Amino acid sequence: METKLNIGLAAKVEKTVVFEDTAKAVSSGLAEVFSTPSLIALMENAAYTAVQNALPDGFSTVGAAIDAQHMAATPVGLKVWAEAKLIDIDGRKLKFRIMAYDEREKIGEAEHIRYVIDENKFMQKVFAKANRE
Repeated sequence: METKLNIGLAAKVEKTVVFEDTAKAVSSGLAEVFSTPSLIALMENAAYTAVQNALPDGFSTVGAAIDAQHMAATPVGLKVWAEAKLIDIDGRKLKFRIMAYDEREKIGEAEHIRYVIDENKFMQKVFAKANRE
């Protein structure tokens, strides 16, 4: 597998917070604010986006670990974004530094590990697992 991966690859993803992103909607609390699970998903999406175009066809990445802090609440209607930067490559293991913001302040940060996968091989293992009794 030949890739164009290199340290420093980066991406920014953004969205406007809607009710479906709130702690109340995802059952992680009662508050109608941007939930931690939604923040983690946004962070992972930024990391995935940072490297996907550097991988050959048929390859992608999957998240394996994240050490994140959710530092501030964001109400429905504000824009949020995450900026991910690839900071280390160890074979198939990729390490990212991610910062997240809303329109007012920094709301989170994380270190995140993803692994490069061959999509077909990966899904064959998943389907085999699903068919086990």
